[in-house]
Amino acid sequence: MTKQVQRSFERAVTTYQQEALIQKEVARECALLVPEGVYSRVLEIGAGGGFLTSECLSRINAGIYVAMDFSRAMLEPLSRKKSVFLLGDGRQQPFKEASFDLLVSSSTMQWYGKGPEALARNLVLLNDEGRFSISLFVAGTFSQMAHISSLSGFGSLYPLPEAEQYLKSMSEGHFGFKSRLKEYTRYFPSVPEFLKSHKKTGATYTAKEFRFGKKSYARFCRLYRDIYARKGMIPVSYHVLYIWGRKK
Repeated sequence: MTKQVQRSFERAVTTYQQEALIQKEVARECALLVPEGVYSRVLEIGAGGGFLTSECLSRINAGIYVAMDFSRAMLEPLSRKKSVFLLGDGRQQPFKEASFDLLVSSSTMQWYGKGPEALARNLVLLNDEGRFSISLFVAGTFSQMAHISSLSGFGSLYPLPEAEQYLKSMSEGHFGFKSRLKEYTRYFPSVPEFLKSHKKTGATYTAKEFRFGKKSYARFCRLYRDIYARKGMIPVSYHVLYIWGRKK
């Protein structure tokens, strides 16, 4: 899965920052959940795009800020002035336990296989009382698209875990944490415009066989417009789970 996800994002390296508006807003809110202060060692998982990196570094004082991503292409456009870049996969950490004072990640961990368990395993990298702030997309994202795909036979969606699965996994660990589930909605002038924008974010891997065809595509666009369009615009929903706190 990792290579397929990586290729999807690398194809969008020149368009990601322009089109990933929800990801940018989510990164800002994720950073705001980090208490201001001094952190000697910080790890960001999934730094490609640079949204969370810049938001965090404008808010905290970091001794060493390690910005990690599995895509070299997504890291290359970012500034190296205040951070150390590391090519790596968040599911297979090269660090020892208790290596960091702060761990942050935005719009990344939903791509993990067995995401809820993997999230908790990432947090062992924190030292005692180490802090974390994580945001990720959960079930309910693209709910309109899922509905119309089932009616039209066009497309497929990545199976995002439910928010409750992440919270259950977190509650079984040694973490003091809070959480918030938030829904965002973007509006597009047409279904093709939405699909084009979504492709430019790189978040297109679905782990399923993509169903396509001219007739099913036309039916998909028509049904989406007929059922959901309001005042000439079609809505697209995103459900984001924020989890923040500290290691006990």
